[in-house]
Amino acid sequence: MMLRRVVFLVFAVTILTGCAGGRDQPIAERIYTLHPEGGPTPESFVICSGHGCRDRHTVSLSPGQWQSVKAVFATPPANAAEERELIRVAVSRLERLAGAATGTDADLAGTYSNMWMQRQLDCADETVNTTTYIRLLMADRLVTKHRLGGRLHKGNIIDYLPHMAPSIIDQETGTQWAVDSWYLDHGEPPEIVTAQVWHTDYETWGSTGKPARP
Repeated sequence: MMLRRVVFLVFAVTILTGCAGGRDQPIAERIYTLHPEGGPTPESFVICSGHGCRDRHTVSLSPGQWQSVKAVFATPPANAAEERELIRVAVSRLERLAGAATGTDADLAGTYSNMWMQRQLDCADETVNTTTYIRLLMADRLVTKHRLGGRLHKGNIIDYLPHMAPSIIDQETGTQWAVDSWYLDHGEPPEIVTAQVWHTDYETWGSTGKPARP
């Protein structure tokens, strides 16, 4: 009985300090304090792994690599909807480049069934990293029809496990959109859906038609 109680407590603490840990203020601050010199640049930016950004990795893209990201926007989007599709492709490309440089490219969808994998990302890591990728795109004026929004949260352990994601806001309509990579394996284009839809069950709107590994 005592062993079972200890195992439960370890599991609970892991959950609370993993994806759920992204609710705390340090994660919100970390999005910006990871780059104290004024913001991420293609030449030097930091991504997180290890659940709750416990592990940090500096990435440096070559001019050719960054040009491959810029090439996604070679044809300027005609509207915000087209820009969101380009954001999906560009975030995917940045994640692949960063993953190859840091060893985080083995990351799988979800968190808890994969939590013992080396350099697995939870939703807090994904939130910080995706925010960094979007900041890189915005700094180079590749994304102009959206601005960064706040972090979105759902789940309370009772109904389903806590989860978080970054968001962008349509400059014209004010609609908030979640940009969520956690539901998908490394390098796949993130889900981009309205915040209202994101708060519902993933099975009802996700591109994979199934929940991420719990």
